[in-house]
Amino acid sequence: MAKKTKDFIEPVQPIDSPPQKTYQRIAVVFIAAAVVLIVGVAYLVLAKAVITLAPADEPINKSFALTVAENPVSNTSTNPVIGGKIYLEKVTGEAKYPVSDDGQVVEEQAEGEVIIYNKRSGAQTLVATTRLLAKENVLFRLQDKVVVPANGSIKAKIYADKAGKSGEIKATTFTIPGLSPELQKLVYAESSAPTAGGEKKIGSLNQTDIDKAMADFKQNNLEKIVAKLTTEMTGDDWVLIGAKIAEEGQNFSYDKKIGDQTTEFTLNGEMTVAAVTAEKAQILDQAKTKLLETVVNGQGIINLDPNSLKYELTEINPEKKEATAAIAISGMVNFDPTKDIFDKNILVGFTEDDLKLYFSQFEAVKNVRVEFSPFWVKKVPILKDHIIIQIQNAQ
Repeated sequence: MAKKTKDFIEPVQPIDSPPQKTYQRIAVVFIAAAVVLIVGVAYLVLAKAVITLAPADEPINKSFALTVAENPVSNTSTNPVIGGKIYLEKVTGEAKYPVSDDGQVVEEQAEGEVIIYNKRSGAQTLVATTRLLAKENVLFRLQDKVVVPANGSIKAKIYADKAGKSGEIKATTFTIPGLSPELQKLVYAESSAPTAGGEKKIGSLNQTDIDKAMADFKQNNLEKIVAKLTTEMTGDDWVLIGAKIAEEGQNFSYDKKIGDQTTEFTLNGEMTVAAVTAEKAQILDQAKTKLLETVVNGQGIINLDPNSLKYELTEINPEKKEATAAIAISGMVNFDPTKDIFDKNILVGFTEDDLKLYFSQFEAVKNVRVEFSPFWVKKVPILKDHIIIQIQNAQ
């Protein structure tokens, strides 16, 4: 009888179930996401940036170029443009100028002035070159014919009969030798100042003398035109921005040659003076606009100092009837606390250094103080309500 063997029983596999580690990973991810969400929400809710701006406590100086045109509407200048008037005036004239002496001395006839008295009941005529003898026995002559009224007096020019230092005398009395001794007591002369010019130093005319004379001629005539325009200007608000001598149309000549020995020469000149006038109120309006550029979006409070306004004519174009002036002014500038003048969207994500750099472009801001909260916040939050901008000591 065969030996009975045992039947083999295959082990039964357990029912599938989630591994414990998988559950743990899911739980960790869920918790991490929750933490991130909570942190994100906490950041949005709690993050805040307080930016305090300290306005400039000293006047701000502003300089800019301004175009003045007779037809401002059609002007295409890139500068601010205002209306004004362009004047052109041609100037001609002559003047005498000294020559720089080189130490050479020449004798000339001293000159002076006297008062001639006539104690007679009739007028006394004295022709040119009439002799007048000084008490010091120095002879002079009358420069021009004079008629001395009865019981009156008259001033007259005299010159020494001989050249040299001997003709330089102090104030004195004079007799008239050509008259009879009786008339000399009734008709005589007196001086109240010394005579002078018995000796003069002369030099050779050179280019430096001419250049100095031309510069003086230009300046003197320029000042005359300026004085004339200032007097003729209508309206209290109109100001003379400046005047210049046009480069074109200048013509100068002189009556001596370079190298000639002389004490003086005559310069003849011809030139055109250009001048510009405008209303001060328009200039101040443009200055205010420029000062407003020192605050954000031009929103600010301006206190101009009209006395600080300066203007200088830098260029003039007679053909276009326009000119350019350099304008300078100062004034106190502050932010307008009643207006929301800052675009907070620009500031989102800025660090403290970024904020200080951004506000440094505005001259009206003296300094910037930044406070982030809570302590872990280092950048401007995204919520605009959490960005607070305040003006220190705003009135």
